[in-house]
Amino acid sequence: MVKTFEPIFAGAAPWGPPDFADDGPGSLVSVDLMHGNEDLEDVNATFARIVYRSTSGVDDSPTEVSGIVAIPPGQPPKGGWPVISFGHGTTGVLNKCSPSQFPSLPGNGFMIRAMVQNGFAVAMTDYQGLGVPGYYHPFLDSKTFGNNMIDAVRAARRVGADLSDQWVAYGHSLGGLAAWAAADRAGAYGQGLELMGTLAMAPSADMSGLADKAWDETLTADQRVAIVFALQSLSWSHPDLDLNQYRRGYTAQHWDDLLDCLPPNMDDIVKVRSKMVNSDLKPATLADRDRLRDMLAQIATPQNKLTSPLMVVYGTEDTLVDEAWFERAISRACARGDKIQLEKSIGQGHSDLDSSYGLSWLRDRLTGQPIVNSCTGQA
Repeated sequence: MVKTFEPIFAGAAPWGPPDFADDGPGSLVSVDLMHGNEDLEDVNATFARIVYRSTSGVDDSPTEVSGIVAIPPGQPPKGGWPVISFGHGTTGVLNKCSPSQFPSLPGNGFMIRAMVQNGFAVAMTDYQGLGVPGYYHPFLDSKTFGNNMIDAVRAARRVGADLSDQWVAYGHSLGGLAAWAAADRAGAYGQGLELMGTLAMAPSADMSGLADKAWDETLTADQRVAIVFALQSLSWSHPDLDLNQYRRGYTAQHWDDLLDCLPPNMDDIVKVRSKMVNSDLKPATLADRDRLRDMLAQIATPQNKLTSPLMVVYGTEDTLVDEAWFERAISRACARGDKIQLEKSIGQGHSDLDSSYGLSWLRDRLTGQPIVNSCTGQA
């Protein structure tokens, strides 16, 4: 469905009309201007909700995905605004859990504002299954998330603004996985774009350890929520997966409530989640544990050799992603010959990592400045 679009102006730069010319990955389905976000309007950014086409990482089928594009005010630099593909954190697995349905962009407005102020056009995907009916959300599926992040950049370059083909990826938590996955997929899927660098904060890159912690009944509160989301999503992609082999008691009885998301009833959702206990989530048999571990490992990242620099930041006191899980993913990437700069934050957790240097680090990638390769200890 092609939507009409009335060009508007951000500073001196006209924005529009969008290009709806084809139906391949990254092509536009719709563009709808948005208003009512104080963070973005305070810096005179123009922003819109988009629906664009992408590709499922599960079965390579064509999909439609929603997201946000934000453009800085004023004249773009020569070659166009560089693009940052921003991966947001976990919001849930249901269709209604998309940040783009709210002008406030829950939890993301301030970060997008900072990106705009640093001279980036921003493309934030909702990820498949969040925001566009008819698709399920493949939680933790790195291939899908990587495709969605890359296609968000392609879609942003079609909205009518002057955007560069150079881009960077950034994300925290689930978004850290998405950003790393975008770098992982860039070589095979990112043709026509030039990825310059990626920053993954506390990435949930390899969560296969959830299966063993569920079996040992040592899941943290954050991990209990994550495994509920993972199980629900895996049951959609693997219809033969019997959820009742992985849930019982209070958790099974309140499963639908546990899947609820976003405002306006977050206090009620948090209360329900706080009552889960580990015995409710222990796999019924060793075979069930092993199957869950294998399924999570198959969708983890890394899977391919990187074509550009990556920075990974993680804390030793993370309550969602165990320190050993970060380091397992990093070790696999280093073994492939990837160039990775590591920042291991002693005593920091999942949400309190220092990211103040992140955007300047990404801007340095645009000019090709070298990084310290922690995999080899060399620049």
